[in-house]
Amino acid sequence: MTRARDRMPADEVDPEIVFAEAEIARARETVAQSITALEQEIARAFDWREWIRRGPYVAVAGAFAVGALLGSILGSGRHKHR
Repeated sequence: MTRARDRMPADEVDPEIVFAEAEIARARETVAQSITALEQEIARAFDWREWIRRGPYVAVAGAFAVGALLGSILGSGRHKHR
């Protein structure tokens, strides 16, 4: 990106422009850091291993409930009526 001070002779560079460009650069860096932190937090929130680490008993109970539900749904057609 071309900066205003790169296009102007050294004696015509406005200090306010230099300050504004520095502020923009700092803002970009802050936004980039915030986005990186947000991406990490989202990845951690949707990591199934993290869920199991936080609540192993809840995970086992949930797996049992899903297995029981699937067993009752899928297993009902296997038994022949006599």
